Amino acid sequence: MKFQKAIHRAEMFFNHYQKEPSVTRLNSFKRLHADLKSRSYLFNIKYLYTYQMLKGADVLPEWYASLAKSRLTELEKFFNSEFHKLLVEDNGKPEELNKFLIQRIAWIYQGKFRVYPATPLDYLPLKLRLSVYIFLYQNEDDQKARCHLRSRIATSLARLGYLELANFYSVYNWLMAQDVTNTHFRESQHLIRSLQSQKYMSQSAKRLAKDGEDVSKVTELNYYYTQLLHPKNMKYDRGNVATIDLVIFYYDEYPQLKELGLPLKNYLRTHNKEEFYEAVAKQRMKFIRDAVQVPYTLREMIMTPIDQEQLIIYNYLLRIIA
Repeated sequence: MKFQKAIHRAEMFFNHYQKEPSVTRLNSFKRLHADLKSRSYLFNIKYLYTYQMLKGADVLPEWYASLAKSRLTELEKFFNSEFHKLLVEDNGKPEELNKFLIQRIAWIYQGKFRVYPATPLDYLPLKLRLSVYIFLYQNEDDQKARCHLRSRIATSLARLGYLELANFYSVYNWLMAQDVTNTHFRESQHLIRSLQSQKYMSQSAKRLAKDGEDVSKVTELNYYYTQLLHPKNMKYDRGNVATIDLVIFYYDEYPQLKELGLPLKNYLRTHNKEEFYEAVAKQRMKFIRDAVQVPYTLREMIMTPIDQEQLIIYNYLLRIIA
């Protein structure tokens, strides 16, 4: 869809209306399609932008303000519905996850979430990352924090290959940011750059989908551990500790991750490579003894696919600090 053209039209329409505030310019808004999936919805953007820019000035007709509020409410409902569809198939225990996020994650970021500096949430596996951002957003009252969370949600959607939804959500963030002071999300140039970067982010997901592949869980977990143990991120703080426990909770198909939790936390606290290496190597050997089956006639290790992935994680952690 031609989002950049819609943004340009929105600014032009607003400028013209400011110079000549004629109600007849607004009448077409009544006839526009309200379905976001319709291409004609892009024409709504200029009317919603003008409403957001002028609603505090009391210069718009009552019917126009009412319709614009309704359309913005419909947008929020639409996005919530789309997010639910995306996440429900991957998260088989939403109530338990929400309880964990309330107890361990939400209070850390309440009213304070910003895109920069990066947080431990930013290198969680993508679907889990998206779940956390959406949860924080739906439980956030601070308007600036909501802008930053919408931006992170859009970025995650693009990385997962949902480019059009990411684009629409970025435009929605731009519209809603007009209410928020001192934020760069209000700037159309920032929005255009975001749309361009999201296009590139989605390319790898498209290539994988074309090849019938997907990023494996173990690959995403290895990325998480790589970032967690990067020298610039190695802090023994509540954010890192909470995400370690979140990964253990979320990936319960890998119960051995729980055994790695304490060594990881101790390493963040002490930065003692030798101690961490020894602890992981010990857990790895215990895991192999418990998981491997060695048939008498074959004399070779046999593992389930999940056990093989778990062994890869042990091996990867040892390589990171070797």
